[in-house]
Amino acid sequence: MTKRDIIICHDADELARKAAEQFVSLAGAAIARSERFTVALSGGSTPRAHYSLLASAEYRERIDWRGVHLFWGDERCVPPDHPESNYRMVQEALLSRINISPANIHRMVGEKDRA
Repeated sequence: MTKRDIIICHDADELARKAAEQFVSLAGAAIARSERFTVALSGGSTPRAHYSLLASAEYRERIDWRGVHLFWGDERCVPPDHPESNYRMVQEALLSRINISPANIHRMVGEKDRA
C-alpha cells in the first residue's frame, strides 16, 4: 500500500463505516501475507462507533480475529475497569462481542505505579 488517499466523510456514521471497511480490507491482506494484522487502537469517543461496527454481525465474521493483535496507542493512568479507561471502552464496544484470544490483546497497564 503505497498510495494515500484523503477520504472525506459527511458524518460520524460514514466515518465509522469507511473505517470498518478499511479495517476488514487491511486485516485480510495482512493476514493473507503474514498471518498477522497488528493494530494500535485509539481511545476517546470518536473511535467507539468504529469499534462497535467492527463487532456487529455485518463485520465481525469478515475478520479472522485469530490473526489480529490489538495494541493501544494511548491510555489513561487508571485501572482497566475505570470509566475513563480506553481499554474499558474498547472492551465494551468490541472485545466483549468478538472471538479474539486474550493472547492477542496487548493493553497498556495504566494502573501501574508511575514511580
